[in-house]
Amino acid sequence: MKDRRIQKTKDAIQSAFAELLREKSIDKMTVKLLCEVANVNKSTFYLHYRDIYDCAEYLRHTIVDDLIAVFAPYSFADIINNFSIVLEDVVIIFNKNKDRYIPFLKSPSLSYNLCSMKNAIIEKVLEKVDDQDRNHGTDQLIVTFIISGMISVLEQHDFTDLNQQTISNLADKVQYGFASMPRTR
Repeated sequence: MKDRRIQKTKDAIQSAFAELLREKSIDKMTVKLLCEVANVNKSTFYLHYRDIYDCAEYLRHTIVDDLIAVFAPYSFADIINNFSIVLEDVVIIFNKNKDRYIPFLKSPSLSYNLCSMKNAIIEKVLEKVDDQDRNHGTDQLIVTFIISGMISVLEQHDFTDLNQQTISNLADKVQYGFASMPRTR
C-alpha cells in the first residue's frame, strides 16, 4: 500500500508540472520554479525524481497505466466491438485528470513523450491480438490507427466536443468503417 503522504507530494509536484507546462516548454522549467509552484523543498523533489524530464516521464507512465487499465478487461475483438464503452472510459479518465493530462498532451516540448506514450499503449493492445493475426500485419495497422487517432482526438480537441453522441459516432466508424460516414461538400 502506498503511503498517502508520498502520493500527496507526488500529486502536488505533478500538478505543478502540468501547470507550468501550460506556460512554458519543459526546457525552460527549473526544479526551483517547479518546487515553488508545488510548495515543496528541492530535496523533496529529488527524493521522487532525478530531474524535470524524469517528472515528465512519470506523468507519461501514469497516463499510459490509466489507459492500459481501460483496455485490460477486453480482448482485441471486444475492444472493437465495445469501442464506445472503451472511448467513454478514456474520456472519463481524461476529464477526471484533465488539469494534468491535457497540458502534457498539448505541449510541443513533450512530443517525444507523447510518441512514446502512443507506442506503449499500442504494444499493450497488440498483446491482445492473436499471434497469427499479429504476424499478418493488418491488426497491427488497425491498432496503431485506432490508438493514434484516439490520442490525437484527446490532444487536439476540447472535451466539450466529446459528448455521448460524438463518442457514439466515432465508435460506429471504428466498428463499421468510415464508408458509412455521410459525405459533406
